[in-house]
Amino acid sequence: MQSRPIRSQLYLPILRFGITDEDWGLVILASITGYAVPFVLGMEINHIPVELIGWVVMMGASILTLNIIRKKNRPGWLKHTMQSRLRGKRSRRYFPNETSADWLNLN
Repeated sequence: MQSRPIRSQLYLPILRFGITDEDWGLVILASITGYAVPFVLGMEINHIPVELIGWVVMMGASILTLNIIRKKNRPGWLKHTMQSRLRGKRSRRYFPNETSADWLNLN
């Protein structure tokens, strides 16, 4: 059997338009918003519904934004940043008899 070369970058993510598969949910959500908002508001330009191009514009803008954000940051940076902002400063629940973070001493 002949040995074949090993792919050195086997575990790197596959990118489409510079976006990983984790980010496509945000792109799809932006596209749905770009379609739904003009549709609900009944927006038109010269009797042409805005939702026909709104979703394309929002999709392009979200892909461009995510590419700019991720250019200098590590993979998973945006996800972890959003999770930390939504959770707040406390990383655990309070104990039943605890009213504040007594375990944290800032002397």
